[in-house]
Amino acid sequence: MFLVMGSVLLIAVFINQLREKPLTGKLYRQPLALLICAGVALSTMPVLPFIDWFMMIATLCFSFGLGLLQGRFTPLLHRDGAWYLAGSIMSVLIWFLSIPIRFSLKFISIYYLSLTPSLNGSASFIIYFIFIAGFLLGRYSMLLFRYPSLLKNVGKNEQKLKRLREVR
Repeated sequence: MFLVMGSVLLIAVFINQLREKPLTGKLYRQPLALLICAGVALSTMPVLPFIDWFMMIATLCFSFGLGLLQGRFTPLLHRDGAWYLAGSIMSVLIWFLSIPIRFSLKFISIYYLSLTPSLNGSASFIIYFIFIAGFLLGRYSMLLFRYPSLLKNVGKNEQKLKRLREVR
């Protein structure tokens, strides 16, 4: 059963990585919302050991770097007067590369550093949120480095997409 659910999830992620997404402010707010949620969850936890802080910082740095790499290979399309992020096979491959990196960080901390992070079990979503937020921030940062004029186009895109939805 887990094999079927995992396969369906991988296919869904694969399709999501390849589909076009409108370049709007929502794309930039999502990683910030994930970081805020992780911060709120961390504020309700007892004092965390050094290894957890190390894992969170390492996760954020590695995911940001992978996001920069993915943003480098993310093409932009201009259609109907709006900008869209297009998926690519290279983006999907970089996303799949991120999975073993996340597990490698945990493996190194447990087996080589002999430290057991306390952010596991029900609290492991915090590391996951930080990872996804870093990945998305890296991706969108690279797009802004590549296309600095996009920042002013993001607001225009939202207005154009609202008008297109109203027409339909």
